Amino acid sequence: MKNDKLQKHINKARINIYNILAILIVIIPELFAELIYSLEVSQHNNKLPKDGKEWGINTELILSRMNIYELRILAKELNIHGYSNENRDTLITRITRKSRKRISWKSIKN
Repeated sequence: MKNDKLQKHINKARINIYNILAILIVIIPELFAELIYSLEVSQHNNKLPKDGKEWGINTELILSRMNIYELRILAKELNIHGYSNENRDTLITRITRKSRKRISWKSIKN
């Protein structure tokens, strides 16, 4: 009987220790991270800069604004093979590379 009671007290103590460790390891650092993030955000203006002239000129900026559907349509128009298997980043890279080749080829012809 005493052994069972002692075992129950040990189990309760173990659970309490695990609870305290969880609070120390998980919850308190989360609160600090949230506090630091909120302080950092409050120090910056919430306004994004307006679109400049560069957004209409730079190919990579134009492509970064497009969604995956628009990128795939553009890749189809540029005759890029295997565009449907590509993710967004590699598709942007391939379109940029292909468009530079076309631009350089057109400038050589003129």
